[in-house]
Amino acid sequence: MRDAVTDSIELALHLANNYGVIVPRLRQALERTGSTRIVDLCSGGGGPWPSIYRQFAGVKEGEEKEGAGEAREKDPQPCVEICLTDMFPNRAALERARAASQDHIQFRAEPVDATAVPPGLDGFRTLFTSFHHFRPADARAILRDAVERHVGIGVFEVTHRSAKAVLLYCLTPLGMLVLVPFTRPFRWSRLLWTYLIPILPLVGIHDAIVSCLRTYSPEDLRELTGGLGEGGYCWEMGEAQGPRSPLPVTYLLGYPV
Repeated sequence: MRDAVTDSIELALHLANNYGVIVPRLRQALERTGSTRIVDLCSGGGGPWPSIYRQFAGVKEGEEKEGAGEAREKDPQPCVEICLTDMFPNRAALERARAASQDHIQFRAEPVDATAVPPGLDGFRTLFTSFHHFRPADARAILRDAVERHVGIGVFEVTHRSAKAVLLYCLTPLGMLVLVPFTRPFRWSRLLWTYLIPILPLVGIHDAIVSCLRTYSPEDLRELTGGLGEGGYCWEMGEAQGPRSPLPVTYLLGYPV
């Protein structure tokens, strides 16, 4: 059931490309830290990475336009290594993300606790649509660990704590009714738990609304980061909205100065 929900979320993120708007900010943060590896925490079914990893390619957008024919023939090489992790890995979905990216995206098959990242997983940390899962004490612990390990961290939320967001996400069951037949891998059980016994739409709308109500605002993030890494760490937070997105993406970026 959990894998079915994360698969649906991954497909929705792929179709909407909500997080495309924050890629320039994330690239800039990576350049400032000199990081060549991204460790994505709480990846679920892969999150937005199967869609946005190409935007981290070594071939810049301008170069692609100038040499369009050659750039399309060659698969651009990302300038960073991307490793997906999760406490409850959806291994089938993560394997599909790896295969679809031609091994540019890797994943860790063993469970990884975002509040206690193993020492061997060094790199710029990211959390997409997952930071709201953590209560303030645990959320601050995640940020503090990044500061103490002298690594960058980026938190991005497509959910939003507002009446408008709650109303929009009330359409989640309708979206699942439309998307479930196109979710891969195809499983008859998804149809059973969607159309005959509508458990998945109910789980989906509960997850969406609770996620909106628990999402940290920029003001909350400013409070969570208060006093962390003073003098040696820089924090940036705010909201970024794409031209076709009805809701902004809340972001938090932190990196050693």
